[in-house]
Amino acid sequence: MASQLIPPSPPTPTAITCLSDDILREIFLRLPSLPSLVRAAFVCRAFRRAVRSSPAFRRSFRALHAPPLLALFLESNFEVAPAVPCPWRRCDPDLVATDFFEIGLSRHGDADAAGWEIESLSPTYDGYFILVKVGAEGSAAYNPLRQALDLYLGYTDLHLYTLSSEDGQAPSRVVCVIHEREQSDRVAVFSSDTMEWQIFPKNTLPPGDNAMTGRVMRGLIWWPNWMYNQIVVLDTTTFQFSLIDVPRHLMTGRGSSTYKLGETKDGKLCVVDIEDDALVSHLLTAGNDRWMLYKEFPLHPIVKSFTGCSMEEKDCHVRGEVVAVIDGFVYMSIFYCKNTQSCELYLSLCLETSEMSELFNDAYRYNLGVHPYIMAWPPSLVQSKEESETEFTGENIVDDDPMGTAEASTVLVTAVQSLSQALMDDGGSNKEISAKLDALLRPNKDGNGSLMSKITNFDAQLITARDRILRISP
Repeated sequence: MASQLIPPSPPTPTAITCLSDDILREIFLRLPSLPSLVRAAFVCRAFRRAVRSSPAFRRSFRALHAPPLLALFLESNFEVAPAVPCPWRRCDPDLVATDFFEIGLSRHGDADAAGWEIESLSPTYDGYFILVKVGAEGSAAYNPLRQALDLYLGYTDLHLYTLSSEDGQAPSRVVCVIHEREQSDRVAVFSSDTMEWQIFPKNTLPPGDNAMTGRVMRGLIWWPNWMYNQIVVLDTTTFQFSLIDVPRHLMTGRGSSTYKLGETKDGKLCVVDIEDDALVSHLLTAGNDRWMLYKEFPLHPIVKSFTGCSMEEKDCHVRGEVVAVIDGFVYMSIFYCKNTQSCELYLSLCLETSEMSELFNDAYRYNLGVHPYIMAWPPSLVQSKEESETEFTGENIVDDDPMGTAEASTVLVTAVQSLSQALMDDGGSNKEISAKLDALLRPNKDGNGSLMSKITNFDAQLITARDRILRISP
């Protein structure tokens, strides 16, 4: 009897859309940058679901890739444009841009309809726009890169910091440090979950001027206390303050006010400064009780390699500064003179690998300061706990904006708008603070042109600039 032929099995689908989420994530880990991942994730719903649904993937991707530096945010010396974002130039086709562009800001001395004007900036303000309301007691300082706002109300300062959840599972918070001169400080917390403020009892801070702009890192707020050569730390879980002494060599001399606080890739606190023509980094030990020398980089070979100039040459006039320390990368500027031409060079240095990259090198543009514009993980690529799989399989996608529209500034603006009432309800000396805050935030007679609308306008322009950088590449 003739054997019956067994029909062949149907071919296994080989389309990329049939790959499992785990395999897709393994492929995505090999993309060169976060902007590349954004574009890949929005090819189809399956790709986007694979990226959004895995907090572990986000952690792995960020560990394997350098912080996505989109631009160098420059503080211009010209009153016409106090802030100029400048695309950085390198060979990465995903990040290359070909022109300069400016964020339009009101001219110094030319107040808008609500009486707000921008004062000249100083590098000590660390990327904040200094805003003054004509005819009002008080001023404000806003940092759109960090989503931080300082409000100065006579003898009281309110420092607000936005804390967003990296995995999208916890609500965003705004922490407000209420600093009253010659009195104990207090902390208030606004949660986007309850939309309410919680005001904690007064804390006894160590002596000194703590009315400084802070830095949020790993759920802690750090800020230098130059007067006492210490670092003040606020734990945003316990809302307790503590003090850490700076490294001994920073307690005197130039380094006492030029060092930059930052963190390594694994979240350790570090201090980086330029000392004796060398870039020096120190790590804080696990017990927060002492500093350990980490790495030291002589500037002479660095300057020679990137500029062709020698620091020993009298007509070179080299000056180096640490700009910022973010996720294990040190950003620094080098100003030099070559062939009678003043130039500026911006570099990034990976503390882990010691690899250096040139970000920008061109004629000096008379900038007062520079601040890296690091792209945050887009909210549109984070699946919140309220979302379900139906959002990815239905006819419509919840959010088609690759960058995400749920910006952190929305939480900050909402928090500030409700802070005055929360202080009033808390009673005591808070009533006086509430009245001063109301006067500072009050819009014009038409109900427009408030400080909050100005902040929202800053953010909108910055988002537009960010999207332009991301979408200018093919």
